[in-house]
Amino acid sequence: MLTLAIDSSTNTGSIALISEDGLIGEELLNLTDTHSQRLMPQLVNLLEGSGYEPKDLEGVGVGLGPGSFTGIRIGLTTAKTLAQSLKIPIIGISTLEAMAYNLKYTSAYLCPMIDGRRDRVFTVLYKGKGYLEAESQESLIAIDDLLKELVDIEEDIYFIGEVANKYRDKIMEEVKEPRFVSSSFNLPKASIIGELSLKRLLAGKEDNLFTLTPNYLKRSQAEIQWEKKYNK
Repeated sequence: MLTLAIDSSTNTGSIALISEDGLIGEELLNLTDTHSQRLMPQLVNLLEGSGYEPKDLEGVGVGLGPGSFTGIRIGLTTAKTLAQSLKIPIIGISTLEAMAYNLKYTSAYLCPMIDGRRDRVFTVLYKGKGYLEAESQESLIAIDDLLKELVDIEEDIYFIGEVANKYRDKIMEEVKEPRFVSSSFNLPKASIIGELSLKRLLAGKEDNLFTLTPNYLKRSQAEIQWEKKYNK
C-alpha cells in the first residue's frame, strides 16, 4: 500500500514514501522558502525519483502537530488536497507520538518535547512497552510545572526533542533518572509518520477527510486576533 507521509510541524520538515516492503525514500524539506512554496514540488520530485506518479498513491499520512502553526496547516492542507483529488484515505498522526515511536521498545518513560515558547513545552508522557502507552494527555505546560510532575518517578525518563537540550541543566537537577537521546532522534520524521499511518491503514482505519484538524494545543495568534476583533 504505497503511502506518502508529510511532516511540516517543525523548522526541519520531511516527506517520505513507504509501503509494506519498507521505506522507499525520505527527504528533508527545503525551508529556505516557505513550506507552501516548497512542499508540493518536493513531493512530486520524491515520487518521480522513486519511479512513481501521484496516481500510484494509495494513502497519505500527515503530522498534525503540535508545533509550527503555519507548517502544520500547510502540511495538512496539502495532505487533504491529495487525499481528496486522488480519492485515497488519510491518516493524521500526533507529532509527539512520532517523536517517541523510535523508543517504543525501551522499557522506560518517554517524554517528547517541542518548544512552546515562554519557557513552555508541548509534551506528553509515554511508557515504552513494545508500543507506546500514554501516561498523560498532550498539553502545553511550563517546563517548571512539567518537572514537578516528573520529580517522583524513579525509573529512567528519556527526554526527546531539540528543546530538551535547552533545559538540560534544569532537567538533570530536578529529575531522578534523566536520559537524553542523540540528535537523530530529536526531530519528528516523515518516515515514522508513514510507518504509523501505514499500520493504521492496513488495519482498515482512516480519518475523516473533512473533520481532521490540526493539533495546535493552543490557539494560533491569528485566531486570538480574530476573537479580539469580532467578540468585543
